[in-house]
Amino acid sequence: MSIQKPEDLLSIVISSELPPSSNSRQLFINQDQQDEEASDCPLLTPSPPPTQTNETLQSTPIFNALEGTLLEIPTPMLENINTEDGLNFMNIVNSSSKPLNDEPSSRDPMVESTSSGSSSDTNEPVCAQLLTQLNTAYQHLAPDAQALFYNQENGGKPPLVGIQLVVPKPPKDYRFMKWNWPLIRKTCYWSLMSILTGCAALVIGIIATMPKKCDPPVEWWQGSTFYEIFPASFQDSTKSADGIGDLRGIIMRLDYLKDFGVRTIRLNSIFPAPHYPEYYSDISNMTDVNKELGTLGDFSVLVREIHRRNMSIILDLPLYPFVKSLNEANANETERTLRERRDLANSAIIHDILPSAPSTVDAIRDALSTPLQEIKRETFPSGHSARQQEHLVSEAIKIWQQRGVDGFYLKGLEHYVDEDTFVSDLRYWRSLLHPSNIFICHVNALDAATSVARNSILSKIDLIDVTLHLVNGTKNIKAQIESITKGVLFDKPSYPWIHWSVGSVDTSRVASTMTVKNASMAASLLGMMLPGTPSIFYGDEIGIEDCECQDHKDLAHVHNLVPMYWEKKEGSGSSFSPSGVTAWLPEARKPIETSLKSTVTEMAKLRMEATPVYVKAVLRENQSTANCDVRYVEDEIIVIERWYPRRNSYVFVANFGNETRVKDLSFLYYGGYVVVGPSYRINRNVYFKELTVPPGEAFVIKLDK
Repeated sequence: MSIQKPEDLLSIVISSELPPSSNSRQLFINQDQQDEEASDCPLLTPSPPPTQTNETLQSTPIFNALEGTLLEIPTPMLENINTEDGLNFMNIVNSSSKPLNDEPSSRDPMVESTSSGSSSDTNEPVCAQLLTQLNTAYQHLAPDAQALFYNQENGGKPPLVGIQLVVPKPPKDYRFMKWNWPLIRKTCYWSLMSILTGCAALVIGIIATMPKKCDPPVEWWQGSTFYEIFPASFQDSTKSADGIGDLRGIIMRLDYLKDFGVRTIRLNSIFPAPHYPEYYSDISNMTDVNKELGTLGDFSVLVREIHRRNMSIILDLPLYPFVKSLNEANANETERTLRERRDLANSAIIHDILPSAPSTVDAIRDALSTPLQEIKRETFPSGHSARQQEHLVSEAIKIWQQRGVDGFYLKGLEHYVDEDTFVSDLRYWRSLLHPSNIFICHVNALDAATSVARNSILSKIDLIDVTLHLVNGTKNIKAQIESITKGVLFDKPSYPWIHWSVGSVDTSRVASTMTVKNASMAASLLGMMLPGTPSIFYGDEIGIEDCECQDHKDLAHVHNLVPMYWEKKEGSGSSFSPSGVTAWLPEARKPIETSLKSTVTEMAKLRMEATPVYVKAVLRENQSTANCDVRYVEDEIIVIERWYPRRNSYVFVANFGNETRVKDLSFLYYGGYVVVGPSYRINRNVYFKELTVPPGEAFVIKLDK
């Protein structure tokens, strides 16, 4: 094959007879390597102007051979070619997928242009075709086109700038290709599935445990039903059978109280007294149990059984008149009590010294000469000095809490609000309480207190006892209710709750004071409808009356403490005491039959479920407001509404008069259905356009929204 060029260009004649030696092949491979390096260069050195000659290029000719002569390559030059360089270049060529033969490359735009239609090549001038091919080759940096560019621009001379060949790494040389991708894929998959499964389980768990009702939470003593018991008149157990109720008798009736809906049992004074139960308030200490009621072991059993039924127990602490003054409180003994104990101690010691009447004057003189200080020290070793012994009230609180009591009613606290140590003493007593235990006092203490003492009561007391008086008509009842609901106790949510009492140990029986004899249960329903914590005095739920005791006129102060009426059992005359045992007071007569026999139990259950009934107040613009309105009080008819945002309201209707009333109350409400009341009204629709209420009857209506 012969390649002829103009005289100015390099001329090489290669004879076909030239033997294909290994050195020659290496030379051509080396030449291809130079072409490959030149073709892949992204930056090309511009050619010099035509008028300027390149002396450097002319002084270093690559080949100096005449046209028509064979090119002879010296053997030493071929031997200087390193075979390893050739092999490396072959690897580079193979890695770039460049063929080693003279076939046209797919990257060559010259080939691509010639592969197009021949008509387009013949129609354009040669110079245009050449420029087009050069432009395409320059853009794509094809090896063959680059060689052509060298021939045209530089006269076949290679560029003087050194070019570095950049060859991409094979995939196996990247570090991440050596990772364990099957394990990574499995790990990612199962991690994702675990996260999705956990999220699904979490959502299901949240939905399953979400409360079905969003009711505001309250403490155990807020809104629940309290039951006040005078132990000596509730139930006489068969063990003692002395006609006086006792702690074991209360244990016998706990299931009755649980079914009744009672949450807390409050026991009146259980402490030792000289003449119990007739003069139960004349106590001698506040840390023991009266022997008529049982022992401390019986009390422990009672507490355990109460707590086992998820109920609580509260004790009355009769501070007054046992504690004359808080300033002298650590002595805690009245002069009368001190004198009685001193006389009792003296007589006991003298009796020990003189077991029989002395027969000689010396014996009498020795007995009488025994110092009384030694007698007191022997009988009362701990002494009763205010500086040596802790306040008895504090001691009582500590001891009874250790025995399981859940709270205390501080009876007579109003007698100490003006004393200097009242605030500090009340603060200290509160510090002794367990966080879940409570204090109760009467509203009289709040009314009698000055500003400082009042603030102490509002912050340290949990329940304020308010007694409703129902004998002066419904308008007076409304005035009593509104004086509380619009008073200071509802100014802040943190202030004490109201402990509503219709009957108590200090008042006459409701059934004996009402003009309508069968209205006692309606009165109990009224107390349970008010905002706060209702309290029921034992027997009021069935309407027992005061004792009519002609033979016990000297005990008029305890006629309201008549023994509880229980249904009679077969073979026994009474269920309060065993057969043949006479009670300490004549037993209560059978209550008057009424249609409201089971309504108190139904109302207690409603309080545990209906938010508008058991809550104390609602917040409006950061202001606490009682959610209770007395809407109507004419003709001895009283209508009380309990409401709560986004809930059905409840309306209490009662007739405390002696006549049946038919009222048009459509200006207040339209209608609803009865949820608590006589059996013939339960779950029946009621319309206020024509509302009929018999005397002594009461019912609760759930209004339509």
